[in-house]
Amino acid sequence: MNSTLFDEIVKLDAATRFQLAQDLLDSAASETFAGPLTEEQRTELRARLMHHRAHPKEADVSLAEIKAKLGIG
Repeated sequence: MNSTLFDEIVKLDAATRFQLAQDLLDSAASETFAGPLTEEQRTELRARLMHHRAHPKEADVSLAEIKAKLGIG
């Protein structure tokens, strides 16, 4: 960790440092304990990757465009 960042963190009051520590632990836990992909998810990701590699110049579609098309955004 950057020593300057650490120096700034220890200057925070105890309650703020405690909340920061909890937030960091929650963040790490959500990544660490995320379940493994199912075989169906792996298959879908492989298919999407193969499609992308076969069509690298195909236009991207943004999340906003998808929401607009579905009428939810």
